[in-house]
Amino acid sequence: MYGGLHMTIKTALPFCKILISAGLTMILGGCASNQINNDVSAQQSEYYQGKEILPFLAEQQAKSPEEAIQNADQAMSVNDSDRALFNYIRAYELDDQHSYALLRIGDIHYNRNNLAISYQAYQQALKLDPKLGEAYKGSGMILLHNKSYSMATTSFTQAIEYLQEQPEKQKPLLDSYIGLGIINDITGQHIQAEQNYKAAIKLDPKSPRVQTNLGYSYYMQEKWVNAESAFNKALQSDNSYSPAWKNLGLTYARQERYNEAIGALEQVMPISEAYNDIGYICMITQRYEMAALFLRKAIKEHPQYYTVAQQNLTRVKRLLASNPDGRSKL
Repeated sequence: MYGGLHMTIKTALPFCKILISAGLTMILGGCASNQINNDVSAQQSEYYQGKEILPFLAEQQAKSPEEAIQNADQAMSVNDSDRALFNYIRAYELDDQHSYALLRIGDIHYNRNNLAISYQAYQQALKLDPKLGEAYKGSGMILLHNKSYSMATTSFTQAIEYLQEQPEKQKPLLDSYIGLGIINDITGQHIQAEQNYKAAIKLDPKSPRVQTNLGYSYYMQEKWVNAESAFNKALQSDNSYSPAWKNLGLTYARQERYNEAIGALEQVMPISEAYNDIGYICMITQRYEMAALFLRKAIKEHPQYYTVAQQNLTRVKRLLASNPDGRSKL
């Protein structure tokens, strides 16, 4: 969530520690276990993190990078990401110039929120192939998550430069435009953000993710009509897209269209949360009496455990006491 509204570019958890597979500490007994432990390569120790590695080591190993990539791609096609990761590492083991293998290693770790390992793999891939647009995109996503906006901007810009030359790379190109747009919005460059989102829309006019981010950009500028239009376009493409419903509901609340706000928010959350969110919007826009009304409704729905609304209501009462003018902003 960003700025109270859902952003739709992929975010991740904080950096995970780089761990060597627990398989290295497993005791099987006898000389055979020692042989398997010795077979763990430096590349596997550096990049493997998943379920026990020993069963993969016990299998027939790929003899060439091409075979390893084929095995990895096949494993990915059936969502066996541990086996895929092992085989991408095997390809890199057999050919330390294999940038594609490193790219896929980075992708798997990114999807697992292992951002430190992922970034390391992307950067190593770029050392081997400085024009690898997908690795710039992946690096940009991690840098954006880490709030390194200047470096992320550079990465996304480089990604766009190289991916534009590859029509088959539409998805990472789309992500790069969205990433730039988010950074533009964060840094107050809303015109540039709109330009980047519209470039993404040209790639995929029906993407609810792009329309929702564009709508959020309008929301930040208090362009309510434009924001509402973008969120509705997102929902026309995917009526179950929850970030668009929530953002639309909050846009209605900012315009004091409370019944419509409740209707939109109820699509994706319990009514108590909807009341709390509307109450919060009223509070930050100094409509304190309306804030108190909705927060009390939230508490009434869940009086025993809805502590967030209780905390917000306490804050509203303090604000009302210190700023009676809030009573008239209904």
